[in-house]
Amino acid sequence: MEEFYLLDNELNKKYIIDTYSSAIWAKRYNDIGDCELVISASEENFRKIKECKYIARNDDDMVCKIKKIEIQTDEENGNQLILTGKDITDILEQRIVVKQTNFNGLVEDYIRTLINDSIINPTNADRKIKNFVLADKIGFSDTIREQVTYDNVGIKIQKLCKQYGWGYRVTINNGNFVFALYKGRDKSKYITFSHNYDNISTTDYSKDDSNIKNVALVAGEGEGVARRTTTIGNGVGIDRHELYVDARDISSEIDYDELLTNYPNGKEKVINNVIYYQVNGSNIAIITKNDAGEVTNVQLCSNIYIENLKNTGYEKMSTYTSVTSFSGEVIVGMSYRYKEDYDLGDIVNIVNEYGISIDVRISEVIENQDDNGYTMEPTFENIEE
Repeated sequence: MEEFYLLDNELNKKYIIDTYSSAIWAKRYNDIGDCELVISASEENFRKIKECKYIARNDDDMVCKIKKIEIQTDEENGNQLILTGKDITDILEQRIVVKQTNFNGLVEDYIRTLINDSIINPTNADRKIKNFVLADKIGFSDTIREQVTYDNVGIKIQKLCKQYGWGYRVTINNGNFVFALYKGRDKSKYITFSHNYDNISTTDYSKDDSNIKNVALVAGEGEGVARRTTTIGNGVGIDRHELYVDARDISSEIDYDELLTNYPNGKEKVINNVIYYQVNGSNIAIITKNDAGEVTNVQLCSNIYIENLKNTGYEKMSTYTSVTSFSGEVIVGMSYRYKEDYDLGDIVNIVNEYGISIDVRISEVIENQDDNGYTMEPTFENIEE
């Protein structure tokens, strides 16, 4: 049985838990993991729980914050403490984007900006978590142009990671919470789970097309016939599934400092008495100044604003796709070893007993240890790379 640790508020390991009735450890690639640990309801264990705040495992980097403590009475087997925890990546969901944020650049930098502005270096010092840091950049090349206001930071990052096929996590290192992005490896040519290979005992296959949307009308600022809209996606006739996206919170007005930050190396140019801000000869925004030459308003040009609306639409529509998923109980120790041959987020091949073969990403791994032994059940999700 794997050993667990209880950590105090300062993230120090205080106690080892090596005796327990059962343990469930559920990790997720681009979602929040959780755990459940059942131990005896002894006075010693009560004391340990009172002094501690987090649960960790000696062979894994996920750390869970204890969210719920339940006492289960059992005259025959003795009373039990049921500890339920949630992956500390959930810290990201404790913050919202408190001011309009415009971004134009790498998606990876966008995510780091959201975290920096809400947790690491926020304007309001009360929002700061002093020991929350960012890991080194991965170097992802995907770009985005987007405006966001009042979104939940964690949910926003989750949506972006799902959209681009990335994983994200918060781990503990030297007393710090460390945020990192990562991407699973493609091992589909080397790792196959199949009944024929005797390395998977059960499979559950599903293909769900009930939530498909492939065309979106995105409506931004304005009222009535003056409301600014754009359409994205494609679909014809019976194969066209439409979605309405209310993006009225996306504004064409931005701060001058944000303009310079998100569209660097630009210059002002006057055309027909209108001051345009241009980058590489393309109009980005219209600048209004007072008689003293001070900037009083910055309005994004129509094409730039429409691009912001489109990005919002693509993000919303990415959740309305066909979902193909496999889940299965892997026969532990047969063919491959979890965390050695494959890991959470990796792409593998799976073949069920009906011959359906597909390359899938391991999106979730649920480990269960109890009196009946150890089981490991991965969830496989279809990939759209």
